[in-house]
Amino acid sequence: FDIDQLKDKGYVIGMNVLPIRENIWPHALISVDIATVNYICANDVPDKLEMWTYPRGKITDTRLKRIEKDWGWSSGPTATRIALEYKKFQTIYILGMDFFGLTDGGKVGSEKDGKKLNNMYKGTERYRKANSDRTYFGNWLNQMITNVSNHPGVNFYHVVLDNQKSPHKIAQKSNWIDITYSVFTEHLSKMPKKES
Repeated sequence: FDIDQLKDKGYVIGMNVLPIRENIWPHALISVDIATVNYICANDVPDKLEMWTYPRGKITDTRLKRIEKDWGWSSGPTATRIALEYKKFQTIYILGMDFFGLTDGGKVGSEKDGKKLNNMYKGTERYRKANSDRTYFGNWLNQMITNVSNHPGVNFYHVVLDNQKSPHKIAQKSNWIDITYSVFTEHLSKMPKKES
């Protein structure tokens, strides 16, 4: 997906090393892992955007915005919660949260057959080896279910590949809506251009 399509189309929250690896600068960046936060700060990313993290003692950079309480959540669900509780957004699009890993053939799998790591930065600094198994997604799933359940009036559009589905546990929530990238592109085309 060409992330440049998001320019001037709302408020974009990215995660972790996105600006360093891709030279893509969202409005805000979320990172919660202490070593990753310190790595991002050492690269002066907080000078160029709004960056959020938890109030953890081993993170001392004063340029960061601090969440009032350490929820102990992963970056994706934390970014969503910031969008809900700090930014008060009522419509949220979630890209790149595949939950499941890849099949041995390299396709996005299901809960059962997606065993290989599905991360665009696998094998690079600060990430797991390229041949690693997937990260357990149950924590992310439960944290996202909490976000969706606590905000029943908010629509959560989960952008998925063709023939891909969200885990049943969250897909059954009426305000969690799977849409394909082509449908997401249609949504983008109908959004008014955001004034700078």
